[in-house]
Amino acid sequence: MAPCVLIDGNNLLHAMHAHAPVPAVGRETLVKIIERWAIKGSEDVVLVFDGPVPRGGLAQQMSSRRIQVRFSEKQSADDVIVELIHAAKEAGHVRVVSSDRAIQTEAGYRRCAWNDSRTFVSELFDEDRDEPTPPPAPAEKPDADDPAQTHDWLREFGFDGDDDEPFDGHSGIAP
Repeated sequence: MAPCVLIDGNNLLHAMHAHAPVPAVGRETLVKIIERWAIKGSEDVVLVFDGPVPRGGLAQQMSSRRIQVRFSEKQSADDVIVELIHAAKEAGHVRVVSSDRAIQTEAGYRRCAWNDSRTFVSELFDEDRDEPTPPPAPAEKPDADDPAQTHDWLREFGFDGDDDEPFDGHSGIAP
């Protein structure tokens, strides 16, 4: 049996919001980050989220060829992870990622390795692994131009500003 990593998705998502060096990670982005991490290793990875399977475009965004993304449907993700731990033929080859004490206890009882989610976040962004960090999210609205740049643009478009009143950044024309 190949080594397997079972990840509590919502638990890891919470840790990412608190400790990751990237802004506002959602479930789709988490799948891509885990996928990129998994490519560097040989383990099978199962990422388990609470709730129903998403539909349409969101389902496509959360799919992966490298990792298995599962949804707990009417169970909790914790219950699904415990079932996967019990179903493992060689629990010694299973690693569980969750900060949930009950899951950690179950993993320890079955002799699975485990990490809390915060530790795993550090591993995901470990600089020694030469993994690029995702680019920061673009700003929704660019900062205002500086006055010198505004003056240059006005001159470029034929508004030289040689009248008696200084230009205050507004054209005086109602939208």
